[in-house]
Amino acid sequence: MRLLTFTCPLCGAAGQRFPRRSAWKRQARVACRGCGVVLRSDPRLGLHTLYLLYTQVIVMLAALPMIWAYASGRWLWLAAIWAVVFALSWFPGVIRHARSPIVRAWRDPDYSYARRPGATAACAAADPGRGSDVPGASP
Repeated sequence: MRLLTFTCPLCGAAGQRFPRRSAWKRQARVACRGCGVVLRSDPRLGLHTLYLLYTQVIVMLAALPMIWAYASGRWLWLAAIWAVVFALSWFPGVIRHARSPIVRAWRDPDYSYARRPGATAACAAADPGRGSDVPGASP
């Protein structure tokens, strides 16, 4: 199902999916099946808060029917109500992770704070008199 899957931003492998048990977490992690890099979803905090509010409303609406089913001994009704609450809270959580921005779980090991983004070694070698970006450093 397209709503539940995403594409790896690094290798472009389609059909990636987060584990089912991670629907309620703030950030979900999964290893890409194409390149093996660990990816995580990065939903915004406001979206996560709305999801928590939504699930709380669903549970509160189902509380009285669940209490009724338990008190009257109707176990099949209790199981059915619990399954509906589970599905109504799990499905939006999975969609939220699949549709949120997907980033690497850990920083790229080749990343260096010494190199500025966008600057090349050839550019630095072409202008050797420029000096350092650090104040007080000798040229």
